[in-house]
Amino acid sequence: MRAFFVFALLLSLTLAATLYPHGAGVDTNTLDKGDDNVSQVVNFAVRFLGNDYTTLSINNNGLVNTGNTPFTAYTPTGFSTLNVPSIGVYWADVDTRTAGDVTYRVTTDATFLATLTADLIATGNYAPATIDTLNKALVITWNLVGYYNRHNDKLNTFQLVITTNNQQQTFILFQYERLEWTTGDASGGSNGLGGTLPSVGYTNGMNPPIYVDLTRDTASDTGIPPLTLISNTNYINPVAGEYVFRVDRPLTCCDVTPSRLENVPTSG
Repeated sequence: MRAFFVFALLLSLTLAATLYPHGAGVDTNTLDKGDDNVSQVVNFAVRFLGNDYTTLSINNNGLVNTGNTPFTAYTPTGFSTLNVPSIGVYWADVDTRTAGDVTYRVTTDATFLATLTADLIATGNYAPATIDTLNKALVITWNLVGYYNRHNDKLNTFQLVITTNNQQQTFILFQYERLEWTTGDASGGSNGLGGTLPSVGYTNGMNPPIYVDLTRDTASDTGIPPLTLISNTNYINPVAGEYVFRVDRPLTCCDVTPSRLENVPTSG
């Protein structure tokens, strides 16, 4: 099952969501400069789509999967093809050899978690009484990253936050500040566009998989997905480029085929 919308034919989009603090002096880890790199396995116990996991693996290409067997594909073939539970904030062929960094941290800082809890409530997607006290978060930021092969003429900045409270509730936040490219050279792209477009969403990785795929379409398209322009939050004035989902419960339906991204489910 899948939720998707047709890519709009858009020009380069910049300056949308304000990301949580990241980078030097904030994040404790940085992926090596390169292409298709994967971090060391991160110890982060979390309940995801009905199952409990103790470790996560971060892929340079905008994909995080459960367990200690990293998924390294650079061409985004869609979440129906993945056989491991995964989250894709912007699955595409990132290349940081000439531009950008991928940084991350696991935090239990009470001030940050209080801010994160307040932000979840402020989205309007969840009643305050339905969110228990968060006790940790994994914050991963792709900052001004280029695309394969060593291109830095177009840059993307986006962030994934995974937060939980003792593995009972799990929320993920996708935030997009700047999107200028979609595709690396090895995925059919030309000057960062066209070819196989990014995948954004998540999957339980089962056989058959149940998944939410926010940006896949069967038609050929060279447009940048309008992720910086819209949101699935219920603010009176939604923050463009911000998306939040509760993902601890099993995913049972996502075949809503919305015409606009903000209509996709905010819960499994």
